[in-house]
Amino acid sequence: MLGERVYAWARAHASVVDVGGALALAGVGMANWAVVRAPVGFVVWSVLLALPLVVRRRWVVGCAAAVLVVAIGQWVVVGDSLGVVPGDLAVPVVVHACAAYGPRWSGRAALVAGLVGAGLGGVRWPMLPTSTWAHVVTAGFLACSVVAAWAVGSLHRARLGQVAVLVDRARLLEVEREQRDRLAVLAERTRIAREMHDVVAHSLAVVIAQADGGRYSGEPVAALVTIAEHGRQALVETRRLLGLLRAEDPGIDDVPGLVERVRTGGLDVALHARPVSLAPELGLVVYRIVQEGLTNVIKHVGPTATAVVSVRKVDGHLEVDVRDNGTGAVDPTGGYGVIGMRERAAAFGGTVTLRPAPGGGTVLSARIPA
Repeated sequence: MLGERVYAWARAHASVVDVGGALALAGVGMANWAVVRAPVGFVVWSVLLALPLVVRRRWVVGCAAAVLVVAIGQWVVVGDSLGVVPGDLAVPVVVHACAAYGPRWSGRAALVAGLVGAGLGGVRWPMLPTSTWAHVVTAGFLACSVVAAWAVGSLHRARLGQVAVLVDRARLLEVEREQRDRLAVLAERTRIAREMHDVVAHSLAVVIAQADGGRYSGEPVAALVTIAEHGRQALVETRRLLGLLRAEDPGIDDVPGLVERVRTGGLDVALHARPVSLAPELGLVVYRIVQEGLTNVIKHVGPTATAVVSVRKVDGHLEVDVRDNGTGAVDPTGGYGVIGMRERAAAFGGTVTLRPAPGGGTVLSARIPA
């Protein structure tokens, strides 16, 4: 709207508005003097009252002090001869400036000084012989103009304060949004890192085990076939990751196929799983835990090991175990794979542990609320 555009322009060019207003007020006094041939003091006092308004927003207190001194001088020196001059409009203008832009004490002080000046003006003006009521009405009119200027200035200060609060709130919201976006990116990067580790590490472990086995076995062709199958599977899942992990996530129903592929690769692995209905996100966690467990068996125990995968639901919790018959010390912290499994499980309030199994071997165990 036109009014909003004018207000925006005035705020952006405050100094121009102040200078223009002061010159216009002084010009009115000069024009009045030229038209009605008023005394020279009419022009002098109008200009002296108007000029401080040039800095009414930059130096509020100094402007108010200058206007106060000039107004007192006008009342004392020529109040009986000149009466009111156009420059006296500087008084309510400077009261408004103190209330809107100056320190809070300056607004109250300007209000008191303006009211006192209104009373003094009522005493001197009108200069014609009139009744006491005329002086009272004049003083009341001047006082009302001062109070109105102070009230408008106070409202303007409150509005500026609200704008400042809104600007600061918008800035904080922008910072918060940027932080949320950054955290979302980091979370997605962590998710992709887990997926890449699970897919690539598992497939490469099988490929390496088959390649090593094919070197010493009498069936290198079978080993190459298995390597090709796992390579294709790794390529399919890598392409899925490059598709931003949005579709075709494996779930608990894909665990038998995963076990079968590992079994085909030469690892003696058994699966004990009961039919369980899970959300797709939780099904992906189960699939990755089983995949990580079998990958660890292949890497750390070897293709001659035996493993048992167990998936069951007990007392409202989903329990997933991958047990092997290997030997050697167990690092309970695990590597990046186990860290990733713990992050996945923790997202659903679950835990993942890596510990020695009773009777020998290692067990990767997960317990997740279902």
